[in-house]
Amino acid sequence: MRTDLCLVMDQGSEYCQALVYDRLGTCLSQGKVPIKTQFTPPNRAEQQPQAILISLKQAALEAISKLQREQRLRLKTAALITQRSSLLCWDADNGQALTPVLSWQDQRGLSHIQALMPLASMIRQLTGLYPNAHLPASKLRWCMEHMNVSNAKHRIRGGPISAWLIQQLLHEQPNLIDAVSAARTMLYSLKDKGWHPELVELFQLPDSLLPSVRPCQFPFGTLNLPGLSLPLNFVSSDQAAALFALGEPSQDNLYIHLGSGGVMNRAITERGLHPQERLLHHLIQAAQQPRYSAEATLNGAANALEWAFNHSRPESRDIDSWIADYPDPPLFMNMIGGVGSPYWQPLERSCWVNDSGNPKAQMVAVMESIIFLICRNLKAMSSLPAAKHIIIDGQASRFNSLCQGVADLSGLTVLRYDQHELPALGAAWQTLPNSVRKIQPDTRFEPAKNPALQQRYLVWIELFEEHINNLNNPNNPNNLN
Repeated sequence: MRTDLCLVMDQGSEYCQALVYDRLGTCLSQGKVPIKTQFTPPNRAEQQPQAILISLKQAALEAISKLQREQRLRLKTAALITQRSSLLCWDADNGQALTPVLSWQDQRGLSHIQALMPLASMIRQLTGLYPNAHLPASKLRWCMEHMNVSNAKHRIRGGPISAWLIQQLLHEQPNLIDAVSAARTMLYSLKDKGWHPELVELFQLPDSLLPSVRPCQFPFGTLNLPGLSLPLNFVSSDQAAALFALGEPSQDNLYIHLGSGGVMNRAITERGLHPQERLLHHLIQAAQQPRYSAEATLNGAANALEWAFNHSRPESRDIDSWIADYPDPPLFMNMIGGVGSPYWQPLERSCWVNDSGNPKAQMVAVMESIIFLICRNLKAMSSLPAAKHIIIDGQASRFNSLCQGVADLSGLTVLRYDQHELPALGAAWQTLPNSVRKIQPDTRFEPAKNPALQQRYLVWIELFEEHINNLNNPNNPNNLN
């Protein structure tokens, strides 16, 4: 039995963390450091590159410091997982950041996306992605147009934050990126397994800008931390790694992660099996035999709840206890961060319908809107073989009423893993040889008949689609706003 340990570094939206795992998926230590995002209306969301780098190193050192001496000797490999759509530009010679980190929530490249919408079908065919401003390509175009630097273009590098962190963390300072993160840019061809010249030209980016692409499992270089050198053998995006937390992803499962935004994934093995209704066809494992997923996105998940808490200001956050008291809450048109699949509406125009102004009822409505968005996207996945279970995790999934509502409306058993960082767990599974998983869910939610929730969903979906249509026709007198 191998006893090697793996250090997983996880760069997220709200914090950087590091966790040490054994081959059974046991977390032996953890370090966690919060990071900030600066939001500037109407469409900017930025983070400081050095703050992220320092926080990630601090988290790693904290996790390592908690290990016993014998455990440190068993620490043999490292993995890195990052936000998929956060990006920056940097100097090729010294690695100095030339821009802030533009968060996945940043939409300043929207005008470029709108100009390219006539080519959406071609872009989707090449990349598997539906064009939207959350993806890096349009933000890279914006950076190249607005950077106030004297660097020659051939010295500027840009791309997902994983590439910059690889250069900054490793002794060799390589100019590399993993294929899963590259595939999220809208510049990567799934068929050709590399940057597509036509897409790079379409966004008017220099050929020298992008790093070289490598598989996720690859000897990227040597991670140097005080008193410790480790080979970095795995790099991927957080949400792709999460699908491997329990071992090989099963086509029987629908995986839902409800962090700041929400992501829904169905693992698919066939490149040609495309989901319907403008969902994403995404690379989740870059290897000799690539793996793909059908992915839906919810822009408003935990961040929608946080927005509502700040707006409504109830005296607590105990939404689960309010469900019985407000059986007929208002309906919330959840457009926090814009609307992801299958609508891809970038405007933020959230509102309550039939609202009495009660803060607790408003919070119940926001929580239900997340359930409704999940079920709308589940319908969009109807061309795929039916799922048998839902595996759910993330900050917003801690509400029992949300998980039960998803089970009731979907008719599927919902399995929640409360105590596990699924992205980091999935990275460890792919990095450590002979890893196994025997982790059981912490809570099961069995579907029950809920006609009142079903009826509210039917009314909500009609009003929500009307609301979005009205935004595209602001002179419509029926506009809900």
